[in-house]
Amino acid sequence: MEQELINKQIKRKKKKQIAELALAAKTARENNGKPFIFHFLTTLKCNCDCETCLWKNNTKKDQLTLEEIKRIYTEAKEAGFVVTILWGGEPLIRKDITEIIKFVKKELKFTIVGIVTNGWFLPDKIKEFGDDIDFILISLDSPRPEEHDQIRRLPGLYDKIMESVTIVKESYPLISLQFSFSISKFNMNRVGEMINLSDNIGIPVAFNVINTIRHYSYGDVDEKGTLSASDNDISKIFENILDAKKSGSKILNSEMYLNHFIGGKKRYLCHTKKVFMFVNYNGDIENCLQLDKPIASLRQKSVSEVLQLPEFVKFIKESEKCYSCNSPTMIDTSYLWDDISLLTKSGGISFG
Repeated sequence: MEQELINKQIKRKKKKQIAELALAAKTARENNGKPFIFHFLTTLKCNCDCETCLWKNNTKKDQLTLEEIKRIYTEAKEAGFVVTILWGGEPLIRKDITEIIKFVKKELKFTIVGIVTNGWFLPDKIKEFGDDIDFILISLDSPRPEEHDQIRRLPGLYDKIMESVTIVKESYPLISLQFSFSISKFNMNRVGEMINLSDNIGIPVAFNVINTIRHYSYGDVDEKGTLSASDNDISKIFENILDAKKSGSKILNSEMYLNHFIGGKKRYLCHTKKVFMFVNYNGDIENCLQLDKPIASLRQKSVSEVLQLPEFVKFIKESEKCYSCNSPTMIDTSYLWDDISLLTKSGGISFG
């Protein structure tokens, strides 16, 4: 009886969130692209040392203060943002992360507040913000404990993740808990095992392909290409993932995303910047077309001012021409922009 009540609460919550997302997406389309998801890289600091990480070996320390973050989020809410995703680095390494989450959810009342984490600090921190978070995406790069810890170069991490799973499932059942598996040459042969683990413990998994190409004002750089699985291997892997999804496995990826890589990666029209504003640890608005030249700084301009900048409007339009990203966030968002019904269609976009 208790589980039945929880399931009803989850269903009502998800229905409400989808309705508010659909309304925000409709408004964005009517404005030819007005972002409503605030994607905040909270810090570059991390306790892992993953070779595949694009932010590895950074020395930058000028991250936003709590006061600056509160001011920026207040501006974001006033500008119409309704969803935020906190990531890093490792966001839970910030001592003020609980204050940030509670401020955004309780005071500003964002519809969805999510966090991307490696899981190390989660068993201790979840009790501080568990009632104020809507989804948690945990990076898990192998279903084998020693292998995952080796990839992340942090002994004991796998066990921390499994401890987190137990705590969240038992004490915070309304949180949508998900795994993220980043396919690389290190773990490409573990995808089938990962699907089995996901099914066995009841936590859905999203697969993605590590990004390697990065764009700068002086040209494109293949920063992690040697660590990537081949296009042919990725195609075969995604065929198997698609078969598993159609057979009922707990896979978050849309069928469009999986088909996108089967037979070779397809081109797509990127609409992501019409939905997401990507904000760096220091308040810079990321320019993914020229990473060394941010569009503006939220330390100097308000969120509303940035949205109206000719440079930002131009960036949104020019980003349509780029299709180098491999992330489900980028690709599925682009499909969703063209067909909002993918929020509810079978095989479409899933929230876990």
